[in-house]
Amino acid sequence: MQTPITILYAFRNRDAQRVKLSLQSLQQQTMKDFEVVFVDYGSEASYAQAAKGVVDAFEFASYHYVGHPGLLWNKSKALNYGIRQAKHEYILINDVDVILHPKAIEKFQSRCVTEAFRLFKIGYLPESVSLEQVTKTPFEDLQPGHTGDTFGIGLFPKAALELVHGLDEFFHFYGSEDEDLNARLQQAGYTCHRGQELLFLHLWHPRYPQKKDKQLTTEPRLYNAQRINQQHFLSHKERNINIAQDTWGRCFTSKDRDQLGKPEISLRFPNIKAVVLHFLREELKCYKGKVVSVVFYEDPYFKSAKYRLKTLLGKQSQPYMPMKAVNDEILKTIVFDYRDHNYEYRVAHDLNEIRFVIAV
Repeated sequence: MQTPITILYAFRNRDAQRVKLSLQSLQQQTMKDFEVVFVDYGSEASYAQAAKGVVDAFEFASYHYVGHPGLLWNKSKALNYGIRQAKHEYILINDVDVILHPKAIEKFQSRCVTEAFRLFKIGYLPESVSLEQVTKTPFEDLQPGHTGDTFGIGLFPKAALELVHGLDEFFHFYGSEDEDLNARLQQAGYTCHRGQELLFLHLWHPRYPQKKDKQLTTEPRLYNAQRINQQHFLSHKERNINIAQDTWGRCFTSKDRDQLGKPEISLRFPNIKAVVLHFLREELKCYKGKVVSVVFYEDPYFKSAKYRLKTLLGKQSQPYMPMKAVNDEILKTIVFDYRDHNYEYRVAHDLNEIRFVIAV
């Protein structure tokens, strides 16, 4: 008897050609008893439209757009929503950059057990192997540059994921959400099995540009985000935590973004350090129940010769923050205090203003 499987994807602002290759590898499976739940978490319109067009072409796949572009990337929220939508008792968490061996679903049949979850070996294709080559080349003839172990790609009993309340939604940007899930499942009594057969190949893409986290860009980036995520994971391990959060799998929608277009409070603040910190840490919480729009802007005085001279001479002056520091303070406020709120975060193209709207 076949065991049906739900395959989950979390997606945001990626090349739709990669999505197509991954889904084509599923279309070629020797065993067809599976569904795909594809969760697009807040992609910009052009990426969302392209991804939806690809996903809708595969009858076994369903496309779900949740969140909106003003929210920070949160893979945990996307996957948790997908877990809630899954129809089957076993879930394969996959990645849009990954293609599967044609017999992968067939081989998973003997590996679906209620008391354990399974991680896998994965091969990483080199940059020299283009997406076009992948299209034309059988899985067995594609040669990875190296292999490794998966942490986020795994086969899980749905009941296990539900027991620990899915992935921890604290994790933002990139890193540690998969390790944390695996550790909490083991803490909850599930065994981790590691497969040795190569059933997954990872399409090449540039590594996450961690160095850019030190720069202000229009794409939200928080300096030291990976270390913050890692510390959260280590804290869970030290305290033997297995339940991530009370509520999980709930996402805002594009309709919720409309609420943010009608703020009840509109404010503007220069990048004066005391002003920024006081608003984020004290004043903001006083607007509970209100939609607040605040624009932080770079005061021209901050880059004036007079200010630089006074700073150089050590004369008393109102301390300012670079806009990158303002960015990081807002993002930390969101992650630590308002991650479950409806908000929109935008950095202006000239990098001189940051707009933050939130339903407090």
